[in-house]
Amino acid sequence: FFFQAEDGIRDIGVTGVQTCALPIWDTLGLVLDRRGDAGPGFNFEVAVFRLGDGSTGIELIKPITETGPFADFLRANPNGALHHIAYTTAGHLTEAVAPALACGLQLGAATANGPIDTAAGWRILNIDPSNTHGLLTQLGEQ
Repeated sequence: FFFQAEDGIRDIGVTGVQTCALPIWDTLGLVLDRRGDAGPGFNFEVAVFRLGDGSTGIELIKPITETGPFADFLRANPNGALHHIAYTTAGHLTEAVAPALACGLQLGAATANGPIDTAAGWRILNIDPSNTHGLLTQLGEQ
């Protein structure tokens, strides 16, 4: 699941689009905003649910091939698990790099050369999971 918000925690990622049909989404007041392929080379499908004014949402992901980070993650965690947590930066994303590095954090391999654009419309930097007890942590801006 991916929670997105304007401030603070942007998303919390757990793989498993099969949960899209669960009645809990109706109970929570979430409305399906869009669903589709994330785009060439991403190798996953995304379903986006929105809450209230639309600034908060959940994105569910499902690998569509046997390769890629989400397919690998699901094989390693067949019962599901927390994949990542992401935070919206207060200023520009590039301004968040120096303080993160000054704290001793290292950028993850996927973003070692700078931010990348995601299929969900976010620009992100990954913090190496070895710095955060194995949890992939992202800094992002939209």
